[in-house]
Amino acid sequence: MGKSILRCFRAARMYVLISLGASLFFAGGFWGGMALASSADPLSRYAIHQPAQPLADSLRAVARLTGASLLFDPRAVEGLVSRAISGQFSAAEAVDRLLQGTGLELMVQPDGALVVRAPRSGGMAGDPGRAAAAADGAGAAPNHPDDRSGVVVAAGAAAVTTPQVAEKIEITGSRLRRIDGDTALPVNVYSAADVEKSGQPSLGRFLASLNEVSMGQGEGAFSSNTQGQGNVQLRGLPLGSTLVLVNGRRMQAVGSSAGNFFNLNLIPLAAVERVEVVPVGSSAVYGGDALAGVVNVILKRWIDGYSLDVRLGTGRGLGDGAVSLGTGGRSANGSWMLIGSASKATPLMMDERAFFRDADYRRYGGPDARARNCSPGTVTSASGANLPGLGSTFAGIPVSEAGVPLTIASFEASAGQANLCPNLSQNATTALVHGNETLAVHASGQYGWAGGAEAFGELSLVQERVRAEGLGLNLNNLLVPASNPNNPFGVDVRVTARLGAENGRDAYTRETNFTRALAGLRGPLGSWDYELSASVALDKGDRVLENNTVNAAARTAALATSDPAASLNPFATGSAASEAVLRSIWSDNLRETLGRKDLVGAFARGPLFTLPAGPVDAIVGIEAARDRYETVQGAAVYDTSRNTQAAYAEVRLPLLRGKAEGQRDWTMAALTLAGRGDRYSDFGSATTYQAGLELRPSQALLVRGSAATSFKPPTLLQSNVNETVFPIETARLFDPRRGNAPVTGGEWVRTVNPELQPETGKAYALGAVWEPAAGGTRLAATAWRVRIDDMIGILLPQVVVDNEALFPSFVVRGPSSDGGPGPITRVIWAESNFGYVQTGGFDLELTQSLMTSVGRWTLGASATRTTDYSVAISPDVAATGRVGQRFADYWAPDWKGRLSLGWARGAWSAGVASRYVSAYQDIGEPARTLGDSWVHDLSARVDLKRLGLDLGMAKSATLSLSIVNLADKAPQYVNDSPYYDITQADWRGRYASVRFTLDW
Repeated sequence: MGKSILRCFRAARMYVLISLGASLFFAGGFWGGMALASSADPLSRYAIHQPAQPLADSLRAVARLTGASLLFDPRAVEGLVSRAISGQFSAAEAVDRLLQGTGLELMVQPDGALVVRAPRSGGMAGDPGRAAAAADGAGAAPNHPDDRSGVVVAAGAAAVTTPQVAEKIEITGSRLRRIDGDTALPVNVYSAADVEKSGQPSLGRFLASLNEVSMGQGEGAFSSNTQGQGNVQLRGLPLGSTLVLVNGRRMQAVGSSAGNFFNLNLIPLAAVERVEVVPVGSSAVYGGDALAGVVNVILKRWIDGYSLDVRLGTGRGLGDGAVSLGTGGRSANGSWMLIGSASKATPLMMDERAFFRDADYRRYGGPDARARNCSPGTVTSASGANLPGLGSTFAGIPVSEAGVPLTIASFEASAGQANLCPNLSQNATTALVHGNETLAVHASGQYGWAGGAEAFGELSLVQERVRAEGLGLNLNNLLVPASNPNNPFGVDVRVTARLGAENGRDAYTRETNFTRALAGLRGPLGSWDYELSASVALDKGDRVLENNTVNAAARTAALATSDPAASLNPFATGSAASEAVLRSIWSDNLRETLGRKDLVGAFARGPLFTLPAGPVDAIVGIEAARDRYETVQGAAVYDTSRNTQAAYAEVRLPLLRGKAEGQRDWTMAALTLAGRGDRYSDFGSATTYQAGLELRPSQALLVRGSAATSFKPPTLLQSNVNETVFPIETARLFDPRRGNAPVTGGEWVRTVNPELQPETGKAYALGAVWEPAAGGTRLAATAWRVRIDDMIGILLPQVVVDNEALFPSFVVRGPSSDGGPGPITRVIWAESNFGYVQTGGFDLELTQSLMTSVGRWTLGASATRTTDYSVAISPDVAATGRVGQRFADYWAPDWKGRLSLGWARGAWSAGVASRYVSAYQDIGEPARTLGDSWVHDLSARVDLKRLGLDLGMAKSATLSLSIVNLADKAPQYVNDSPYYDITQADWRGRYASVRFTLDW
């Protein structure tokens, strides 16, 4: 306990020092007034989509978009942050919603001008916190131009009451439109500014840093299931159990991921407006794959003029950059936007980190992981006797000059000494982070007619290329006959080596072309609204494993021939053979993939009837989809598809209405119910339900609870397998029921399991949110539990044989001859539903902002405590607890948390964030404690326009800096290869990025 307290004290001390340093370095100020004026009708409605951002920026954006006359004093809104809004608003409605919780109010003047001001004395009865949050000059004369209250109007201007209007918006986790941002389901919202401040180079890395994502698949060559593709695993649950949406519409599992998950790198980062995360199951709203939850990526929908965004990042051994240029406009009938972007990142290789340059991990209490696969390698006697002329059975191959043959004497100095090297980083090396290049175009638009009908569309085109060169060509204990002209011993020997890079190396290359097109029509339908939409998403790509396929016969022939021109020289330091010989032995492995999803949908949404507490809102909808997955790899061809139909409904019933003097009415209690039925052409139907209860004793307090069922259908590859039969001897099985005797004389069959069923899940959440109308305070706590049953996996044949009672149809035996079990004649190797994973815990969140004489400070603290993580191979088998214990597949640390401190004044802002992972135990022996570590990130931003720089026609310009992992903390050693925890590690180390944006 004492050590833990000391570590916390040291972390807090460092945190305060960094925060103070950042504040002093970026201190500055700007004071001035602003008035945007036009004659636009403030009651006309516009498509307005604003992220959570500085209130001044939101107000300016609304004024530009609507053309309304909007007046405010920047000093009164300095440091205030508006909530995100999205929907069709009049100027007055939009501003009113933006001001909620800020302590300011909106006044509409007789000429239609909108004035933002602090409330007058008595106007905030019973809410001193909101009045205190207003600017500190509320007592000044209302018509004085320096009035800190925010009023800048002509003398004698009449005021009207604050408009009691608030537009409903759609929140992830529900298809109903809501006024309140917090619903029965916990929804975490992260703006584009949050992604920028994090300093992370990709959307996947940003999500991996969140508390609700307890582990990930890692990056680079060791992330075998993802290979450089962006992914997310909410709660550390299996890959593919988190549903990805774009603008509320589900995305297909891309072909390059073997049809298991959507590649987040295919979403243009420059087009992202915000990310909304529901960290509990939600299949009743969105359908299958939402076992762990939902990640909804909201894209930008409009740009006013032109926008340039340039970003550069760098770290030891790597660099990346991105540039985007966007344009857009609007008219009285609609708006449009076009963004083009390009990015490039260099790979990070193992030899760039000292940890891997010497694979002798005995310094950590681990093994000597050096191997003989070196350049040059090691020669060993094939007969077991000493090598001719040497007093040892083995010797390291000496470095030789090109064209100079080796002799027995050349080996005398290395007799009995093997050449050892780090197998994964010597000579040629392995990627810790893949390099990638992307080109992307994203366009969207909408056009409306009289009566409210509106056509809308989206188009995304992305080309992604991922590449990382790897190791040299491997020779593992190969027989080199005496006939080989390069063999100096005159007898058969064996050589273990890795050829030099001059002979080629293995490499991973993947190219993906992704297209997504959407078109639709929406509008009013009496008191309801409707939407019709159709979309197609298509990804087509090639994956090449260079020099991955070995022609063993050609290799044997090249080692045995006496012809120098046709031989392979395994003793060479440089070139080992002609290009023709090398390519006859090593060739590329090509896999072509195609993934496609066609989706059409329609829904109607509106009030059913009115209860005393308010209208009952409902939505009913239908969807139809066709998914296709195709892959060609050599002679293996898969071309499968499925059709699905779905119907869903959701209803929200207000139960109680609250009233308070001087405040707007609010819903004190509401019940939300949702249900969905999905029918699949290849395995059957699934029905899911969801219910949520909201209790609001006051407008500041929400108590909520939810329960949901969910499911994930088998992937197209899991439910469509080409049957292949192998001799059972190749599986090297042992029969525990026959004294572990070797299994012979049968067959081992890779096939489909016709009884495969979807994974099913249940999720529960119970929590509370306290957010006063003013004061900048938010306190939230949520307890959650997620369980996934009938998990789909493919077990090794020996595991199936060892657990025959659990999988009786997978093991076939012949008749018994001695009264005991008969011999195994057939083993099925197929996907099966084999058990469950269950996890639970609670999320905590606290944010507080404070206005001081030196600027506005914002403090944030959040944490996820996982109290249960259990995995069972079968419902009848005891579960294994995996909290705080690293496993090769699924687990979670006890705690994952985040502290942040932000500061803003005038044109300047800065912040520091610290991410924490609690201690956890390593796999195997000796017992090793990992984690219990902090990573500190720094960010700063300056608004060049507000700084007073003359930028001509520019509407805004910003310059920002981010430093991730300020202390350059490296991943920790673990007991098994690759000797670091891929689920937690980021080998970039200290990583800095700078970003410049310009709007004009």
